[in-house]
Amino acid sequence: MSIYPRVGGKLLRPTPGMIKMGAGLFALHGKVCELTPLERVLAAAFHKEPDRVPVVPFIIGAARRMTGATYKDFSLDAESAAEAYIAATEIIGCDALYSVLDLSVEAADFGQEVIYPPSSTPYPNYRNPLISSPDDYERLEVFDPRKSPRMGMVIELGRILAKKAKLRYPVMGFTFGPLGVLVMMRGAQDIFLDCMKCPEKVKVGLEIVTEVLVDYVRAQCDVGVDAVMIDTLLGSQSGVSRELWEEMEGPYSKRIADEVRRNGALMALHNCGNGPYFDLQIKYMEPVILSFAKLPDDCSTPQEMKEKYGHQTALVGYIGTDDIMLRSPAEIIEIAREQIRVLAPGGGFVLAPGCEYPPNLDLANAAAIYYAAEKYGRYPIK
Repeated sequence: MSIYPRVGGKLLRPTPGMIKMGAGLFALHGKVCELTPLERVLAAAFHKEPDRVPVVPFIIGAARRMTGATYKDFSLDAESAAEAYIAATEIIGCDALYSVLDLSVEAADFGQEVIYPPSSTPYPNYRNPLISSPDDYERLEVFDPRKSPRMGMVIELGRILAKKAKLRYPVMGFTFGPLGVLVMMRGAQDIFLDCMKCPEKVKVGLEIVTEVLVDYVRAQCDVGVDAVMIDTLLGSQSGVSRELWEEMEGPYSKRIADEVRRNGALMALHNCGNGPYFDLQIKYMEPVILSFAKLPDDCSTPQEMKEKYGHQTALVGYIGTDDIMLRSPAEIIEIAREQIRVLAPGGGFVLAPGCEYPPNLDLANAAAIYYAAEKYGRYPIK
């Protein structure tokens, strides 16, 4: 069971005011003592300077290699995934646990056929899309995510991790955004055309998906995760235009984010697209932390991003996937050192890759990211 007590069947969580007060106390404590990962992350999330910059290497599929689990077991068995995540956290180093698996989870439970490669990330069978025409959006059906195979497994994974984390690690749940879920069942090119040619039909599908996702994040909060991250990849120059995102996903993502807050968890956001629309996504979702891979579309330098958005949300990032795959650990350490120098002063920064650590890459660069935080992320930043 969760560390949070239940009153009337609901978890009794600290209020936002209590969390902010605690973040300040943790920052003071960090000046003289080593903080726990939970204390460190909360201090940084609320723009305080902890003992050092928190680090989250985003080891997802690669975690299975810590225990020898098959990729399919990792993707479909909560105990297997939890064991892998905990082993990766202990061996490589990490300041948070998370129940992220892959972006096909939600679509699979709506009925989309998913392919499970033996050593790679599951993905939809786009040759057999669940939504093959605009008329199919209305055929989607609402269901209980607690009783569904993959979303139910993620909920159970959150329960296991929350129980094992106790008061040491924060645990983050996850869901793909509603427009992204439709992409998994329709295909990117077709969904973009549908949004322009028949937006009202797409909105029927968005209503159905959002209803399920609201229930999904509620269930994750109920098992004790401390935060829930929404992935709004389409809200970037890699996805749809600013105007189209604001019409087609903004209001729906807001409903999901509001449900996270309503259930006492922290709201987190992930967008690994090029030129993400920070301003729009902050407007609709008000994330406490924002994970990203590229500079927002309205900023040309990291310094400008920190000045413009660093007081609105904690920034999580943003070591590039290409760098992780192609550069040496020594080079990764220097990239991380420069990001710490620019983004860490004043708090509000978590060092991390911009997206998932490549699942079949050796873990030397994950260890390098953690090493950089330990060596160069001690406050005050030099």
